[in-house]
Amino acid sequence: MDFDFANWWLILRKIVAEPFQLRRKLFLFGVFLGLTAFSIASFAGLALDHLLFPGFRKLKVRNPIFIVGNGRSGTTHMHRLLAGDSRRFTYFRTYEMLMPSIVQRKALWLLAAFDRRWLGGAVARRLRLVEDDALEDVRGKHNWRLDGPEEDDFLLFNNWSSASLVFPFNYSELIALLYGDRQSKASRRRQFRFYAGLLQRQLYLYGAERIHCCKSPSFTMKIRALQEVFPDARFVMMLRHPAESIPSLVDLMSWYWRGFGSPPELVEEAATALGEANVDNYRSMAELSLELPRDRQFLVDYEALCRDPKAVVEALYERFDLSIDADFAAFLEKERRAAASFVSGHDYDPKGQGPGRERLHRELSDLYARFGWAP
Repeated sequence: MDFDFANWWLILRKIVAEPFQLRRKLFLFGVFLGLTAFSIASFAGLALDHLLFPGFRKLKVRNPIFIVGNGRSGTTHMHRLLAGDSRRFTYFRTYEMLMPSIVQRKALWLLAAFDRRWLGGAVARRLRLVEDDALEDVRGKHNWRLDGPEEDDFLLFNNWSSASLVFPFNYSELIALLYGDRQSKASRRRQFRFYAGLLQRQLYLYGAERIHCCKSPSFTMKIRALQEVFPDARFVMMLRHPAESIPSLVDLMSWYWRGFGSPPELVEEAATALGEANVDNYRSMAELSLELPRDRQFLVDYEALCRDPKAVVEALYERFDLSIDADFAAFLEKERRAAASFVSGHDYDPKGQGPGRERLHRELSDLYARFGWAP
């Protein structure tokens, strides 16, 4: 039930300090108040869970899988592939991030059942149309769906400890939240004690025997913190050439920030800080890959994933001693065929924002050599 008041207060002060632009202020205060309202509702629901569904606290989160790596390195694709094994894994859908309590979701599912039974699904169809219209432009860059698997770091919006707060509030100070392993023990405990409780609730709703599968680039520099809470955790580490992934991510985030009406100087400042953090991200993940036991990690080459996702998942399952049933095998074969004709909707200048190619090669030269990246 921990709430990070320091981040909440920092963001409020930064919003007030920005030069007055009506559209921008309306956006910032709208998101700020909306997230605050969601937090209040979430904490009320989480408190009720202890009274109405106390059994969730007895569940143990066993052998969770965390998909980490830089943004735009294939984490979303990898997560969606594993989510296809729906009998084995739990994962958070986008709408569940805003309704993390058992009480909230059981109430929502009851309303959905009423809609199906008495209204013929009219409300669901209307919501789908609104969602498709609102997210039409965004889906060319990232396939947002309310009922699709999403990034677990978004769950920490509820207690204001998420590194993804920089998504709506592009203040460079929030980039520091990516460096979870450098934060104080109290701060790490506050974040991941809250997070662990949400995973217990997920297992309570979907089955205690399941394995939780998380995708979150924002967790890459929090692997040691995750190990403190989940000592048997396994990590899928996504690897893409840094001169491709970093400009792609910085370009995508800058596109969002400009769309949110952020002043150019704030966009540039946040983009620079994000680029620097992603260089550190590569270094941190590479170092940890040398520390973790082989049976608790799996490195995925982005190009290999794009060429043959089925082969990559089969190798991952072999490493983690998991079996593939007939339904999941058919799903993977369909994905393998689709990969042959996939074209990304995100166009960006590979020499655009972020650290330059020469600097990346100079500072990460050992990683270039280790992973066979061309200069």
